[in-house]
Amino acid sequence: MAAAQKKLVLIPNGATRILVCMDAPRNAELCGHWYNPFLPAPIEFQSVLQLLCGMEEFYNRLSFPQEACCCRSFHRDGVQPVRQKRNREVRRYMSDEVLKEKHGEKATFVVQVQFRQNASWQGTVTWAEQNETRHFRSTLELIKLMDEILDESTEQKEEKIVL
Repeated sequence: MAAAQKKLVLIPNGATRILVCMDAPRNAELCGHWYNPFLPAPIEFQSVLQLLCGMEEFYNRLSFPQEACCCRSFHRDGVQPVRQKRNREVRRYMSDEVLKEKHGEKATFVVQVQFRQNASWQGTVTWAEQNETRHFRSTLELIKLMDEILDESTEQKEEKIVL
């Protein structure tokens, strides 16, 4: 009887797809904002750490992709992190058409996290301006791929100024 009362929560297609809009670096830190159609407003970030922590929190709220491990902490008071319950309803706030209109000053990426295993993320990242997609096997590799594109776009702008 209890099993019949449980509601099945389906994660909509594209819920883990995040549009990352990178703006001009401030204080040598990458900054910008990211969008997801299931969030009511964009989330700003002032550093790569803020970006990754925000995305991780979003995935934890969805409980998808499922966490493969619990994070460790320096706190020894025995308090275990509380796992958040999955939202019963996932509401879409933004259409794909509106999402396609969003762009960063420096670059725009579509990050699709497919798995969270081995204390990291695995998935694909698409550089929207060139429509190039690469697979990443870790969060560090994702950061390196995005940083490579940002360095490349900065060099291209500097070359145009010199010419």
